[in-house]
Amino acid sequence: MSGGRSALVLLAVATVLLAPSLIFGNLISHSSPHNLTWAAQFADQFRAGILYPRVMSDSFDGLGGPTFYYYAPLGFWVDAVLSVVTFDLLSVSYRLSLSSLLLLWASGLAMRAWLKAEATSPRVALYGALAYMAAPYHLVDHYYRGAYSEFAAYAVLPLVAWGVHRMAANQRFGVALFAGAYAALAMAHVPVALLFSLTALPTYVLYRGWRLGEPKSAMRFFGRSGLGGALGLGIAAIYLLPALTLQGWIPAETFWTGDYRIEKWFLLAFRPRDMNLVIASSALAYAIAATGVVATVARRDGQAGWRSEPVFWALVCLVCIALITGVLPWFWQLPFVAKVQFPWRLMIVVDFAAITALCLTPWPARSRAVSYMFIAVIVAFVPGIGEMGAGILHRVKVSVAQADLPADLKHFLPARYPQKSSGDYEELSLGPLEGTPTISCAPNPRICRATDGPFGALSVDIDSDAPTTVVLRRFLFPYWRLDPALPLVATEPLQLVSFVAPAGRNTYRLQRTAVREERISWAISGLSLVLLLVWTALEWRIRRHDPASPHA
Repeated sequence: MSGGRSALVLLAVATVLLAPSLIFGNLISHSSPHNLTWAAQFADQFRAGILYPRVMSDSFDGLGGPTFYYYAPLGFWVDAVLSVVTFDLLSVSYRLSLSSLLLLWASGLAMRAWLKAEATSPRVALYGALAYMAAPYHLVDHYYRGAYSEFAAYAVLPLVAWGVHRMAANQRFGVALFAGAYAALAMAHVPVALLFSLTALPTYVLYRGWRLGEPKSAMRFFGRSGLGGALGLGIAAIYLLPALTLQGWIPAETFWTGDYRIEKWFLLAFRPRDMNLVIASSALAYAIAATGVVATVARRDGQAGWRSEPVFWALVCLVCIALITGVLPWFWQLPFVAKVQFPWRLMIVVDFAAITALCLTPWPARSRAVSYMFIAVIVAFVPGIGEMGAGILHRVKVSVAQADLPADLKHFLPARYPQKSSGDYEELSLGPLEGTPTISCAPNPRICRATDGPFGALSVDIDSDAPTTVVLRRFLFPYWRLDPALPLVATEPLQLVSFVAPAGRNTYRLQRTAVREERISWAISGLSLVLLLVWTALEWRIRRHDPASPHA
């Protein structure tokens, strides 16, 4: 089947898989209220010319929040571009459904490209891409969790592996593909990027280097891999550097404490029901499939089979499942790993590794043992697929009965803002701010007026005979500055913008500015991108004048 026909098949299947959302709009899920809030504001600012919106000025009832200093932007860029292409005619709910369709389709195209590079049959590559799109945890991300950013990571992960493959084969543009895909993965979803970087990615690089055999070739490959990885992280610095260095602005610890503690979500620790049943069922099915791959290849090829690519990916799958179950708890105590919240985020790697192993395995034409293995895999999937169908139907009924209302996350409130010690992540404790005016002044001057500007900016007019303390209804985050410049301080305990205006008639403008970490991150990303372009241009020129160089 040609590439164009395969792409149409993948698009048709993606449409069927997301049909409930495409018909009824973005269905109610764990994170759908936040997706609606952030997608609307992100796209509004993008269309206004702010290409990387970080401040959600309408969040928290207009008090503003620094959401995209911390939240990965890639999926929301896709949605923002779609809002431009559709002239903002779609509701946010339907637009997010269409954005999810594009991401699901992209994941199939990326998986097919990866498998075509490794599998012997284009048809097998297509089947693997279809399985990847329909993987239960992939659909859990959409229908149950509403994990839009993690859903976007599925579209990028195969490209990272494909980049490693191209570098190992010394094919052109391997470094560019790997660096670009690795940057995109980090900017799609940091926990997935971290888990992939600690499991499948380094082992695959070592495996491909070992398969090269000749030490000089292996060292050159390792050098290219290191260069691509460093440039990828450098390009992603526009997101990663502020996200990692500015966590003092918000109560960041609430992301990985309480119900987000990693040990509460091991497969051996929670009851297999609802979404958990889908995850447990998928993990069991993939474990059976991976074991079958190892047994089949090892039995046929003996010792050589253990060095084959299908066995490698099957073992990656089994190790990741073991990590998800919690049998190796020390892994989850590594720096940063304990902050990924849920161990079953690794299911994206399990999906990728298991499907890759199944597609690369040369299955015997007739084998009773293989038939029994596939029957066992199907039986293991049945409970999860049944729960998935029931769960989607329930969400359709709920979404039809009631509108999905936008909401914010309390994790993006100011760090010192008083919050309840317990409560749901959507319980914002904004009651003390009800009725707070846009501006208040003490002592009361002749003029104390604030005029709204774009995206949370304010024009402030003060006319007083004495210095006046001005309080504005905006959370004081360091991205605010006053022009003309005056020191800004936070009110206690509500953390609102406050400053002292001198006597006389004065006009001030409260507006957003790029903080130092932003400016540094743009410089790093720009330099990394320039270096990657220079490397790619030099590589293209060398290969163009060297007929012996491999091409792809």
